[in-house]
Amino acid sequence: MIEYKISDRIIPNELNHFFQDWKSPPSLEIKGELLDGADLIITSRENGKLIGFLTAISDGAMHAFITLVEVLKTHQGKGVGRHLMKLAVSHFKGYYDIVLITDPDKGAFYKKFGFNEIYGMHIRDFTYGKGSTSDNTA
Repeated sequence: MIEYKISDRIIPNELNHFFQDWKSPPSLEIKGELLDGADLIITSRENGKLIGFLTAISDGAMHAFITLVEVLKTHQGKGVGRHLMKLAVSHFKGYYDIVLITDPDKGAFYKKFGFNEIYGMHIRDFTYGKGSTSDNTA
């Protein structure tokens, strides 16, 4: 049986089986920081084991940013990500903007929840700001 919880806690070590296909997976320290900095954590657990999670940050009134939606490969295609997204969108209902950034091949999934493509800009730093000496300003 799969159980979903809003505002659940995750121990950084529980994330060891996630981020497997990332070019630069986050360290244990970064995993702890991302969990500490999240305003919302929604978990999906099967028999107590973390199989999926969603994190978001928000100003608490108008803007929410879904930062991560991660589901173990063994549970993808089974509705876990869909349920995490439904809970998050419901949680932020009435906000002016709910935003997320995703890879182009995942766009169709998020469109199912009412998300539209927008123009945006970003800087990606695979060192997570640790050890980078380059200046990213223009």
